Amino acid sequence: MIEVFESTVPAMAFAMPSLFPVPRLLGAHMPTAGGLQKSLIAGAAIGCGVVQLFTNSPRQWSHKPLAPEAVNLFRQTQEEVGIPFTVAHDSYLINLAAPDPVILERSREAFRAELDRANELGIAWVVTHMGAHLGQGESEAVARLIESFKLVLEDTDKAGYTTGIAMETTAGQGTGLGWRFEELGEIIRGVGGHPRLGVCLDTCHIFAAGYDLRGASGYAKTIAEFDSVIGLANLKVIHANDSKKGFGSRVDRHEHLGAGEIGIGAFARFVNDPRLAHIPMLVETPDSETMHTVNLARLKGLQGLQTMGEGDTIVSVQFFGHYSDYFAGVPLDIAVPEGTTVRKFAELLGRRDARLSGVERGCRFAISEEYVTLDTPIAADCMIAVLPPMSGG
Repeated sequence: MIEVFESTVPAMAFAMPSLFPVPRLLGAHMPTAGGLQKSLIAGAAIGCGVVQLFTNSPRQWSHKPLAPEAVNLFRQTQEEVGIPFTVAHDSYLINLAAPDPVILERSREAFRAELDRANELGIAWVVTHMGAHLGQGESEAVARLIESFKLVLEDTDKAGYTTGIAMETTAGQGTGLGWRFEELGEIIRGVGGHPRLGVCLDTCHIFAAGYDLRGASGYAKTIAEFDSVIGLANLKVIHANDSKKGFGSRVDRHEHLGAGEIGIGAFARFVNDPRLAHIPMLVETPDSETMHTVNLARLKGLQGLQTMGEGDTIVSVQFFGHYSDYFAGVPLDIAVPEGTTVRKFAELLGRRDARLSGVERGCRFAISEEYVTLDTPIAADCMIAVLPPMSGG
């Protein structure tokens, strides 16, 4: 089932698109079972331009140093499969803001080991959750977090490391830190604007934290606030995830792109925003073995959907019968003016892909599971299906 989502960004935000290439570094978090290099092989198989991975189990404190053979194999595989950019995610146990001095020291040692492994592997950024204050107060926790980052950055600077730290925005569950842009900005300033300290923006997390990404105005306001408080220059990685939970819920639950509360329009805006064209974007959606292929393909398919005005709509369509083979079961997203009829929509499909030319002559169309005529206008928040003869109904 496919949905029609609300308007895209105003044309002025995407002025002169030919001068601003769309992001090419689109990818996913990939598994490492069988060796770290397996994440690269699996990523290349589904079309990743960037891969995120765990360099060891995210649910353990200590790990053996990487064997030289494993490092060499990872770097060799990366060159062979042609994935230019990699990102690591740290252990879930690490809390660089912990009030308990024993846990704090253990977290700092474990995080330093994360940077050690990533730097050996040539990974650009280690994404880290911001930790939690565990009821001891945010201001004190932020001060400990700043101290933690200063210590590890100073130490790794001396060792000549190039791998950086990307603080991940959070949903604000429990006593977790990093759900307000102001907090992230404070940390960056507290560390002194270090070039190896940046931010990873997770779309699901910031939406759940109360930053609205639905619609052109919501997206524009959120990105403007990020730029004002944190600075777009400090944005290093984007996690592209829809949200199972509602706006401001403070609950972190990822959903497939376009199937959650954020909607597909927000991801079209992210992937086509020229200000973000150089930033790698990764999906961390559920059912990775079967659905990363679909979500990544959909993210790629959104490229180029620069629409012409506030009233335009992104329509997502699901094909059935032999047409579904054309797109490997992945919904096709297309930008249409407000009030477009099914007939006009069918014409636009033919312009998007020549194989769909004349589709209105042999197929039926359904909106919200009800058959419609070619003169039916496409309304917001409906679902469109294209059914050739013998496809059911």
